[in-house]
Amino acid sequence: MLNKISFLAALFCVGASQANELSDRNLVTRSLTVQDSELQVVGALGYGKNGDEDGIEVGLDAQYGLSDDWTIGLGHTRYRFLERGNNDLGLELTVGAGLKGMYEKSGRGNVDVLGYGADVTGKYVYSQDTALLFGAQYVFWNVQHTDKNADEYRFNLGVQHQVLEDVVISADYTLRSLNDMTQSTAHEASVSMNYALSKNLDTGVFVNYSSFDPVKNGFTADSANKQGIGGYISYRF
Repeated sequence: MLNKISFLAALFCVGASQANELSDRNLVTRSLTVQDSELQVVGALGYGKNGDEDGIEVGLDAQYGLSDDWTIGLGHTRYRFLERGNNDLGLELTVGAGLKGMYEKSGRGNVDVLGYGADVTGKYVYSQDTALLFGAQYVFWNVQHTDKNADEYRFNLGVQHQVLEDVVISADYTLRSLNDMTQSTAHEASVSMNYALSKNLDTGVFVNYSSFDPVKNGFTADSANKQGIGGYISYRF
């Protein structure tokens, strides 16, 4: 956590001067990367449940645009290699890499298991109101103090639709193909609503579901939630 806070402070220093241009207010036409010199800070608060285990979770992320095409964040980075046309419609493609998740291994002396990976993520904007998102990624789970690691492939498909001015509903589905775990596949789905209060400020709510069973796969019950609900706020400058 201290490393994340230190890196966040560094991003604030880098982004102390305001970006020349901010990302689109409309989430549908907004790029998968932030603009050059733009700093985005996101905070989230959620409630998660997995069987008898439940709890409150707090999330924090930040990302900064080294250019319009290259974004760095807290433990992750993304590069856009195909840009949409001048009318904001069409296909956009990016590659990303970094930390993809964390579980806690059950047993004597619980240890954190970090997932590192890379992905190809795309977005096809049909109109100012509707966009399709898709992607594929590989994740390697580094299990410490053992030679038995695990990995997986993830494939996701999502849609964004502007139902009212500044209000966008998003739905996303992810298929996880698991290797060296008890489960061979897991399914995840989420629905969210984003409200753009201004060009700088977004807020939203979300619900999600996952069939991934952490206990069955050798992790502690509180490593992952099967159901979750929460809200977030995002500020860009």
